[in-house]
Amino acid sequence: MIDDPWVREKFLSAKKYWSKLDEIISKTSEALESDIDQQLMGERIFEILSQIVLDVCTHIIAHLRESPPKTYADCMKKLGELGIIKPKTSDKTIAMIKLRKIIVHQSGKINYSLLFEGLRELHDDFQIFQDEILGWLDAQ
Repeated sequence: MIDDPWVREKFLSAKKYWSKLDEIISKTSEALESDIDQQLMGERIFEILSQIVLDVCTHIIAHLRESPPKTYADCMKKLGELGIIKPKTSDKTIAMIKLRKIIVHQSGKINYSLLFEGLRELHDDFQIFQDEILGWLDAQ
């Protein structure tokens, strides 16, 4: 059974990052490129918020007794296939997960203009993902 309070708590835990995320995306990608403190904050916020998305996804799929996805992208795809989130949201979260992998594993030099755009998209996409998941839970 899906632990509804746990999912809601995961989303609530994200709220403390919104003011800092707003601060970063209110500036320019050049400002992010030149400020190590903003870079570190942006990377960490992206990592934390995208991890919340992953945690919620894996929790739901595991408790629906679906076959386990091979990758995090497959997990997002499965949520879309099951109608839990919209296909467009599934696609956007897959892109989020790909950028998260680059940030977390430091695979190559981080492109801060790409991170800046990722943070701007995360600002909207996280909320959409959250709304769709909570709407689905409410309908259960």
